Amino acid sequence: MKKVDLSSLNIEDYVNSIDIKKIKDTLSDSKYKRIIDRIEFLIKMDLNTIRKYLNITNYYSSDEKKEIEKAFNYSAYRQKEEFLVHFKKLNIKSCPFCNNNYVYFYKKDASDEYNTLATLEHYYPKATYPYLSLSFYNLIPCCSNCNSKFKGDSTHVGNILHPYYEDFDEKATFSVSVDSLPVGKDIELSISLKQNDINDTRCEKSIERFQLDKIYEEHKDIAKEIWNKAQVYNNDRIDELYKSFYKSLGYTKDDVKNFVFCSYLRKNDINKRNHTKLTQDILMQFELNN
Repeated sequence: MKKVDLSSLNIEDYVNSIDIKKIKDTLSDSKYKRIIDRIEFLIKMDLNTIRKYLNITNYYSSDEKKEIEKAFNYSAYRQKEEFLVHFKKLNIKSCPFCNNNYVYFYKKDASDEYNTLATLEHYYPKATYPYLSLSFYNLIPCCSNCNSKFKGDSTHVGNILHPYYEDFDEKATFSVSVDSLPVGKDIELSISLKQNDINDTRCEKSIERFQLDKIYEEHKDIAKEIWNKAQVYNNDRIDELYKSFYKSLGYTKDDVKNFVFCSYLRKNDINKRNHTKLTQDILMQFELNN
């Protein structure tokens, strides 16, 4: 939900993790020349450049696309350390599409294979664009729900927000409302998710594809807890806790807020823990997250 920090990326190292010679040898037929001649370029090109090469798919039949997909052999790479380490370095802990499920890459034993609670979403689907199946900027770490259950339809392909380039947090906002005041244990609470710009179709498509508004309607218990805490732990109370106890231990006032609300309250940390954006947006209603 927050634009991903790519400062750790070394794209040349990523290219070197892929056996390009093997792909070229597999696609030795001259009909694949337009792919073979630029294979390294295809693997490392950025999103804007990827869009310029989408038409390559039109030169190949369905059977030929299957051969290309087989040659790139994405399934063989998706558990290899030398390949996945480049995505692990992005330090994404919570799905950047939904912020509702954790995503981890971890080694299960001494082998070079990874176990994961993450999948890699092909922004442009590999069945249609098999020559992009290993392109770094076409692969986004995310949860299995967003990658599998919420595939969307053809209108979503290339039209949803891309977490490497676009910031959902800046484009949409959660808010809560209650049926009565003062707020107590038995309140009825509703959660809404609205685009900041009603004409932003890419944001609209993201909400639609991943069913974010519907998913977060099921988190009323979390929202209620945040809401109730926010009433008790206002800025004066946070300041009191900080000065009376935490300051002497070396913590900051922001640390105290993190402890109280069991979340990260810095914008750049949204992708580190589930439901962080929901927490931050509710606290903004109380002017506590500033």
